[in-house]
Amino acid sequence: MRLVRFVATILIILLASYALWTGYENTLTPAALDKGSSTNAKPLPRGELSPTAARALKAYGGEALWKNATTVESTVTVGGLLFQLKGAGIPPHAKITVDVRRPHTVINPVDQSGDIGVLDGFNVEIVSPAGTILEQRTDAREHLQNAAITTKWDRLNLVYFLGYAFWGYYTLPYELTRTDIEWTELHDGVLQADFGTGLPVHSRIQRFWFDKSSGLLRRNDYTPVAAARDAKAANVVFAHGVSNGVAYTSKRRVKISLSQYGWVLPFPDFITIDVESWKLQPSA
Repeated sequence: MRLVRFVATILIILLASYALWTGYENTLTPAALDKGSSTNAKPLPRGELSPTAARALKAYGGEALWKNATTVESTVTVGGLLFQLKGAGIPPHAKITVDVRRPHTVINPVDQSGDIGVLDGFNVEIVSPAGTILEQRTDAREHLQNAAITTKWDRLNLVYFLGYAFWGYYTLPYELTRTDIEWTELHDGVLQADFGTGLPVHSRIQRFWFDKSSGLLRRNDYTPVAAARDAKAANVVFAHGVSNGVAYTSKRRVKISLSQYGWVLPFPDFITIDVESWKLQPSA
């Protein structure tokens, strides 16, 4: 009986600690949600900036800077539970380059072989260091390995997922100006995007929380359909860096949300993203 009581006590302590941790995560970190009531349910005219969007665009360098930009070049380390479950992931310190204006991403290397992954729209390919195409897939969204969170990925699914994800993460300031994305300011600091069907993204409808003072992104919620059809994810920004005077998200942790746009589980981290270097390249 003493052993049973001891085990029960330990379990109660662990559960209480996890509950406290969950409360802390969702009230005192960037994962905390602003639950203000929606003041606007109508999308803005395409290309028009809402007050929150204008503040965010200014925080990340301004409209002129992004309209003159061509690529973002970075070095990143990506990990987390998702890639363990999927049995695929890129090596630490991989180089990821995205095109600002169109969905085009290069991941070098894509695995320990040294091969390079390329996303171009909905198409993906694996290229050798010498430039030979080793594998390719047209319209990767039609060949998702997402029946369950544990369904294994092949290399092309990995390239598709990371390729579109990083394109979206890195080009968010520019996306605020695109006319093929429908933006709605739900209330101050909160934007909702309808990406339509013409862009490779986690899910068509996504929600973004921005700091009301700085304008910087705090959290982005979506359903990562390429990984699992029904998962609710919260991509929480825990740190920003600055490169040549331009702010960028440098530490992200993707967590599972208890409900859509709700509280997150503090552990485990679904995905971890640490950006070691980042540079916005202007046009010549």
